[in-house]
Amino acid sequence: MRKLIAFCLICCFCLTVSLSAQETTPSSAQEPTGNGLYQQYVRQGITAMEDDSLALAERLFRQALQTEPASQSNALIWGHLASIYERTKREHNALEAYNIALGLSPHTLRLLLGRASLYMKLGNESRALVDYNDVLDLNPDHPEALLMRAFIKQRQRLLKDARTDFEHLLRLNPVHEQALLGLALINSNDRRPQEAMETINRVIDLYPQHAAGYALRAGMEMDRKLYERAEADYTKAIELEPKEANYRLARARLYTRTKQKRKAREDVREAGRLGASADEMLGATSGE
Repeated sequence: MRKLIAFCLICCFCLTVSLSAQETTPSSAQEPTGNGLYQQYVRQGITAMEDDSLALAERLFRQALQTEPASQSNALIWGHLASIYERTKREHNALEAYNIALGLSPHTLRLLLGRASLYMKLGNESRALVDYNDVLDLNPDHPEALLMRAFIKQRQRLLKDARTDFEHLLRLNPVHEQALLGLALINSNDRRPQEAMETINRVIDLYPQHAAGYALRAGMEMDRKLYERAEADYTKAIELEPKEANYRLARARLYTRTKQKRKAREDVREAGRLGASADEMLGATSGE
């Protein structure tokens, strides 16, 4: 169950991480200041980014930096360059660009969130946590930062801290799906099964077309040996997201546990076609 729960939560949180680069830049950094040529390069670069002409945008931003290397507005340009580097799979260049941008404008939320998101992609959760903490020092109610800090704390097994952030999110938005999923898992880990089930049922009531709730509930039902219910929920998750290999593997584990070997093999084969690794497939049929 833990592998599936981690997968479901990571999917939800990764969606949040992927949106962080779209965070609105504070008004003080929206409009570049400087001479006419500098402003022209910046505006043309932004237009090129919007048109997905990333090589042109990078060239224009570099020209702007050469025109006015000491401009305070260069924080905005370095932030745009970081985004371009990320989108073109140059993560370490992106990190360097974020560091330069934040050196110029250390309290810009968009930049802090962008660098935190990049740290998460690079697997550096401790550095990401520092940036999310800085965001929350500036804006204690920031939903993305609260969510991601709760996720990191949960992975660090700091469940009390994670619960605090999830509950904070739910005070801001009582139907926040990821916060409800996270709280359900914390309740399950804290041996509060009734609260865990009540919370996951609420998720499914609120979001009946989202597969993650059914998959998490199935894992809880597996722990309680409610195998028929678990099978129905895994099947629903697969129906909603038929291309997700992890749901097939989870149901295969259920079939392995209940001695339905033919069905387990069928799910494992399908998971393989969907991209599951050999180790994952072996684990599903061995009951791991």
